[in-house]
Amino acid sequence: MESISEKLKIYGGKQQMKRIVDIGFQKVGCWKLKEEQVDLELNSQENTNNVLYAFVCEGKVMYVGKTTQPLKKRMYGYLKPGKAQSTNIKNRNNILASLKAGHGVDIFALPDSGLLNYGGFHVNVAAGLEDSLISNLSPSWNGMQSKITGLTGDPKGKTSNFIGQTANENIAEPISNDVDQKFQFQLRKTYYNQGFFNVPVAYMEAFGEDHDRIEIFCGKHLALIDGHINRSANNTNSPRIMGGSQLAYWFKNSKNLDDKIEVTVLSPNSILVE
Repeated sequence: MESISEKLKIYGGKQQMKRIVDIGFQKVGCWKLKEEQVDLELNSQENTNNVLYAFVCEGKVMYVGKTTQPLKKRMYGYLKPGKAQSTNIKNRNNILASLKAGHGVDIFALPDSGLLNYGGFHVNVAAGLEDSLISNLSPSWNGMQSKITGLTGDPKGKTSNFIGQTANENIAEPISNDVDQKFQFQLRKTYYNQGFFNVPVAYMEAFGEDHDRIEIFCGKHLALIDGHINRSANNTNSPRIMGGSQLAYWFKNSKNLDDKIEVTVLSPNSILVE
């Protein structure tokens, strides 16, 4: 039986892929190993300019980029990065590590059709979409910290989806192989307004260290908040889970003051809040 953490990974990846395919991304090639080095295979769009592209590993969007060059030329930059090209070097290393671990890395692309205009001026689709996709999907290899995702539309979350991938790939191995640990807390005013809560002393050993990052999955739609653990706020050294304004937003739009909130501990650095 799949653990909650495994379901979160699979569900999040499917939502990411659906979103990019829905707007027109198509698989155009892949990265592969050749004599223990990264090699490129492009089947289409290799000579197309103004392309938005994505690297997808095991069904999950890992990197989003754009290029005004022909796609093949831009991909060559990852094959043979210059010494000062830190982004190319980082992505080449990420691709190589994934391939050596037995994970496929596909290349998806969205070319600019040239049909989008505003006030008589052409709008570059790749340039216009890149920042929004990175912000919403939080691809790990883009080097951005995860932001809350899936809290758009209806403020109660009826239309929201978990679309993000986190910056940390080791998101959630259950503490127990049999059952995830659970506890409840009451949503008092301070928690409600400031976006944090204290962990009962009985569960303090289930969490990571002071200042560690923690992934907070919220509600049935699995909205994701990137928080941190504070072990200095309480005299007992029991963790305070800090979600900040993003968690406060979720509380205010999904719960009422004094509600009982259930927390499932997925790993020392990942929880589900319902």
